[in-house]
Amino acid sequence: MSSSEKKSPKFLKAGKIVLLLNGRMAGKKAIIVKTLDEGTPDRPYGHCIVAGIQKYPLKIVKSMSEKKIAKRSRIKPFIKCVNYNHLMPTRYSLDLELKSVVTTDIVAGSNPTARSNCRKDVKKLLEDKYNTCVKTGKNKW
Repeated sequence: MSSSEKKSPKFLKAGKIVLLLNGRMAGKKAIIVKTLDEGTPDRPYGHCIVAGIQKYPLKIVKSMSEKKIAKRSRIKPFIKCVNYNHLMPTRYSLDLELKSVVTTDIVAGSNPTARSNCRKDVKKLLEDKYNTCVKTGKNKW
């Protein structure tokens, strides 16, 4: 078996938490939605579609009112197509169904309304996940 036939194990899978290294979202955490190892005709390199958090929720303490907690628990998401070279994988993964919400044609397409609707759906999913973690006290976030 030659070295060209030998494949490295695939560890960048859907649901894996990654850090973005380059661009406007550098340093932000994201979740891999779909991986495209072979690339596409317009992007002939290995890349993936990620949905991440552009603005994180703020700290919450016990003495805060429900209204203030709701305001501080808001999340601003982003959707992006990223080269594998600009990702740093973490050991964490999140079981969140984003594949049905974020699709390749929404990310690559030039339809801004579909993209903003997709962002709103991602925001709702992430905020629901965060709020359930806050309420239960178990940090599976």
